[in-house]
Amino acid sequence: MQTRHKKTKRRLVFENIASVVLMIITVFFAASALTALIISIEQVTVFVMKGRWINTYTNVYGNAWGVVLWHFLMIFLIISYWSLLEVFHPLVEPGSYPINQYLNEQNEDQ
Repeated sequence: MQTRHKKTKRRLVFENIASVVLMIITVFFAASALTALIISIEQVTVFVMKGRWINTYTNVYGNAWGVVLWHFLMIFLIISYWSLLEVFHPLVEPGSYPINQYLNEQNEDQ
């Protein structure tokens, strides 16, 4: 019985590690795509309003890469927080969730 518990515990640890790695990779690509989308919307907006493109890489203040990094970090942190809430929820053991109460309510409504 002890080995089964250890195997289950080890499996849960590996599943959590895999979830963290996959979440970080997914969030990185999502944040990259959203950053590119935001920057392109800014470019198109300035082009429509001013008739010229923003020279993102050599702006007047010399902080263009910092601006891109802040866009990326803000998006990355927001998506990470949301993903953490979705991925790491409390484990519900099979049979411990009273699904019958919802099934009975649904049958009574019909």
